[in-house]
Amino acid sequence: MNTIIVLALLIFSAPVLAQERFTPEQREARYYYDLGPKAADVTSYPKEQQENYQIFAKTCSQCHTSARALNSPLVSREDWRRFIKRMHARAKMRAGAAINREAAQAAIDFLAYDSQVRKVKDKAGFAARTSELKILFAEVLRERARIQLEEDKKKVQEPAPYTGVK
Repeated sequence: MNTIIVLALLIFSAPVLAQERFTPEQREARYYYDLGPKAADVTSYPKEQQENYQIFAKTCSQCHTSARALNSPLVSREDWRRFIKRMHARAKMRAGAAINREAAQAAIDFLAYDSQVRKVKDKAGFAARTSELKILFAEVLRERARIQLEEDKKKVQEPAPYTGVK
């Protein structure tokens, strides 16, 4: 009797447990790098870069988590300049979000420096973390698809039987 109750609980709670496998934030990730760490340890960075990090974190988190930039594959100063310029244009369209020139330059300086330290000098470590994030993102995408399929099934209604009258 107890075995039947336990099995019934497992069967009925499985969909709930599966949805809790990932946090809501993970399920909403747009890119694999959104799933990585949201902060960087900058204690060993020069004071100027530590200050730039604070500006970067405050400015860039207005629209997305810091994880997006910290874990992205971008490395060069030119890549970061283009990226920040694009974000600046998007921020202009959002109420309350703003990136001024000084904040943009501080973010570019920090991201270029940080990329050299964490992505170039520790290329193997960064590549390993990137592989892990890509695997996790693939799992998140499968979970999203499974949840969407379940929701779609709930929306599908059986057609009314044909009565011969239009």
